[in-house]
Amino acid sequence: MRTGFLRAGLAVLASTALLSLATLPASAADAAHRTIIGFSPDGSHFAFEQYGIQDSSGFPYSNVFVLETASDSWVRGTPARELIRNAQATVDQARKAARKRINPFLWCLNIGVNDQTLVSDRAQDARDAARFLPFTLKDNGDELGLGTARLRLTKIAMPKADCATVSDNTHGYALVLENATGEPLHILHEDTEIPESRGCPIHYGLSDIIVFPREGQGSVPVVLISIYQFGFEGLDRRLLALSATFDKNPNEE
Repeated sequence: MRTGFLRAGLAVLASTALLSLATLPASAADAAHRTIIGFSPDGSHFAFEQYGIQDSSGFPYSNVFVLETASDSWVRGTPARELIRNAQATVDQARKAARKRINPFLWCLNIGVNDQTLVSDRAQDARDAARFLPFTLKDNGDELGLGTARLRLTKIAMPKADCATVSDNTHGYALVLENATGEPLHILHEDTEIPESRGCPIHYGLSDIIVFPREGQGSVPVVLISIYQFGFEGLDRRLLALSATFDKNPNEE
């Protein structure tokens, strides 16, 4: 584990992030809502929905994502994205249309069971978004937990060529699982470039930590992360899911 390097890097990035927070707008122009659908019975797949009204058009949308947790990748054929190009249409109509398209995947994988939300941050604005969340998931018989730990999300300044005309302040992120005293246990993610699907991301926040306990094995945590990206009328909030699997309690390694 690159403990010394990681600590030094995170300290510098954290101070930069504090300075950049002062320039963030007070509220998101289009803050997507989220619904956690759940896991498959073996924890191998996870699904969630984000939905809302586009800030520029007023069109309702719903996107339902199905994640393969071991590979941290979307199931082929997903997500189901529904945008109704009619300002008179409702969010419920978009949600029903998206769910109709995704239902065959949910039924096939039997998604919607046995999840445990450890902690949620309900902030919708970039200024209020959590970048540090402590939690405890104890071992429970044959179900191995994560112990007392915390997640730390850090922005990484990262230019994106196709965003240069709208913002020169785009960022990637790093997500680290730490123990109760702040020692890094596992680097869950560290961007080297910004994927096209994120648009022009300016800021990030931790939204939810959802865990699937597996009998005789380590747990499967999924983290929902808010992305605050450049939109037509300010910063739009969208969500991404990041998964990991553990064969044992990382606090005991």
